[in-house]
Amino acid sequence: MLKLNWDKVTVMVIDDNSFMRKLIVTTLHALGITHIVAMSSAKQAIEALKQSRRNPVRAGMGTIDIILCDFVMPELDGSLFLRWVRTSKQAPDRFVPFVMVSGAADQVVVETARDAGVTEFLAKPFSANSMADRILEVIRNPRQFVLAPGYFGPDRRRQDRPTNWPTSRGQEAMPEEDRRITKASEIQVIHTRSNIRSLRDDVRAIYFRPINKLREKLGPNAVRGQLDFDPLVIQAAEQRIQELVGDYSTWVRNYLESMTKSYKALCAGGESNNNQHVLNINQLAHELRGQGGVFDYPLITAFGKTLYEATLDPNADITENRLKLIEAHIDAIKLVFTKQIRGNGGDVGMALLKDIDRAVKKYSDRNEPEAVS
Repeated sequence: MLKLNWDKVTVMVIDDNSFMRKLIVTTLHALGITHIVAMSSAKQAIEALKQSRRNPVRAGMGTIDIILCDFVMPELDGSLFLRWVRTSKQAPDRFVPFVMVSGAADQVVVETARDAGVTEFLAKPFSANSMADRILEVIRNPRQFVLAPGYFGPDRRRQDRPTNWPTSRGQEAMPEEDRRITKASEIQVIHTRSNIRSLRDDVRAIYFRPINKLREKLGPNAVRGQLDFDPLVIQAAEQRIQELVGDYSTWVRNYLESMTKSYKALCAGGESNNNQHVLNINQLAHELRGQGGVFDYPLITAFGKTLYEATLDPNADITENRLKLIEAHIDAIKLVFTKQIRGNGGDVGMALLKDIDRAVKKYSDRNEPEAVS
């Protein structure tokens, strides 16, 4: 494999969960990326980036080449942070490649990230290989940036072709048709080294085509040759991830203890802190959803997902059905973890999945009993 100067690339990692933050940093280190700035919140990251623009020496960091950021975070989530990066005058580099990392990789989340100006999306649970793929993608295939009404970020069209569009809900797609309203004559293209200093008055959109600074940082081999991670490095990175299984065991036990306490508090009645207990269960379910598959516990990821969806509204009434649904999920997660049920779990795993599916159908009924008082 050709030598690449990964030691010249700086990555910023933002995740409010310290274990997941450690997991991402460990994976990046194993891939050979040693310059990493880790932040526990988007607000902390914004302050650091503002400082780096004003005074890089005092900030203790130079140019950030890639950002990896969690989507679901308290106070300021990943999409709002991304919008700040893309639009704020205080952001040091509005063109920086931004990879959103989240266990909530549903269509609405992906579309929200896309419309905020994301470069790539990395779903949790991730592997060393999937993380390496996203990093390589932003370097190998940098997309032009588009400035248009209501949007600034990488071109959201990855392919220059028309799309099938349904005429209305439920109807079949019409023949391919180009729905773009901006004509080529209404677009102005700006290259990094162009001598253009003003914009035309008639343009509806501007295409920015910056130089590939990341390829240049990686050295002449990246510019001339094949850009890739050595397969042995990927293998070593996967091994480093598995070495964190012990740490993960501690985290899961803590998650389960905290979820159980919140569940018992909900059962005890009283409405003063119900929403906080539901929110706690929801946030921990989200973490389990993103982490389980990384350590070969896909059942924990599956149960974390349905528990997360069942607790999305912290202000919903605490009904008997809702409590039974939470209890079924906590019990299933405990069983998978205590019995060390890896992979699909065979017959036991299939039975657990069916049990949770039945619980979701039974206890998510709209005709629920009265709320617990």
